[in-house]
Amino acid sequence: MRRTLLHRSPIYAAAGAVLFFFLANLWNYAVERDYPKLRLRSANPLAGVAKPAPTEVSLAKILSGETQKSFSDNLAQSLPVFPFAVRARNQLLYSLFGASGASGLVIGRDAQLFERFYIDEFCRRGAPPEETALSRWAQRVAENEAAAHARGKGFAYVISPSKASQYPQYFPAGMKCPAQARGTIDKLTPYRAALEARGLRFVDSPALLEARKRDFDIDLFPRGGTHWNLLGASLATREATRLIGDEAGLGPFDFDWRRDNVAVGTDRDLLDLLNLLWPDPHYPVATILRAPDAKAQCARAPKLLALGGSFVREIIVSLAAAPCPPQIDYWFSMRLANEDFDLVRYHTAPGETGNGERRPADLAELRASAEEADAILLEENEVNIGTLSQVENLWRALHPVEVAK
Repeated sequence: MRRTLLHRSPIYAAAGAVLFFFLANLWNYAVERDYPKLRLRSANPLAGVAKPAPTEVSLAKILSGETQKSFSDNLAQSLPVFPFAVRARNQLLYSLFGASGASGLVIGRDAQLFERFYIDEFCRRGAPPEETALSRWAQRVAENEAAAHARGKGFAYVISPSKASQYPQYFPAGMKCPAQARGTIDKLTPYRAALEARGLRFVDSPALLEARKRDFDIDLFPRGGTHWNLLGASLATREATRLIGDEAGLGPFDFDWRRDNVAVGTDRDLLDLLNLLWPDPHYPVATILRAPDAKAQCARAPKLLALGGSFVREIIVSLAAAPCPPQIDYWFSMRLANEDFDLVRYHTAPGETGNGERRPADLAELRASAEEADAILLEENEVNIGTLSQVENLWRALHPVEVAK
């Protein structure tokens, strides 16, 4: 009898696991609607994995297989073991084959991580922008600056860089990049020329980082991140505050920095999205410090309106080390999984380096925010320059009379 039980123990263990997960799912379904905090879940949930849409049941969807697939996806993600199973699979792909188990992520040379979105944009470059759209965009940027200055506000327009364009040497070995082969990777020349023709001064971060990257012993993008690190962002922030001017109350921004070797926050955003069992965050990153001779002489915290994409996040952290850290109203164009964009708004207190307080992104409130601000920072990434809504949204907020016509 003892020997029989021993031989059958794997079967009993498997049956026990199946029973446990069956009962766990019943429990989760029972409490999910009214008592979601009582759900059984992993202590370390997956990063960047959206909850599946509710299962729809219809004859057409059953015949097409959509209902069955949706039910399967919902069932799989409801299992407490699901995060561990995903991480185990991704770790196997990463460790044995150097491959990414996360959709949209690319593993390049020296374990550098990229979003495929940025590589694809870089490698498709070649066609010049449409002249009418380019002219309208540049005129809107110039009119935004003029309107801000007419109201006595500081203004800075910032072009932020792409990791793919700054460090193509880290692309995967053997990867084909048509734009590199054609020699057509220079995208920004027409945009720079259009702004300069209108007398606009701006922060050309791609050119700035390209010129300065040899001055430092670390890259200006982290190995496991998609955004510039704080050193790269602070270089651009220093130029932006010079354009804004001292009248806005930020003070002359400068910074010190030190090299660290453990990534946190946005320095590891792609590493987190890989969802590995044993992610390695030990690589060079930068910590920004207030300049030793910086002296705060501000009667109140200045107000900054910042419109842009996700690269503004590191600018906000950099400004926490300013002589007079501002309170920041941040309107953020967020890229969704389906490649559309949504508008999100955060309010950051002076010196705060976290996300801050989430607020409704009602464009009706943007005009009031622009009027209250001491300075305006407008940012576009080189990947999406001239195509997103922040330039037009700001123009509408600063030109209510023209909009009403």
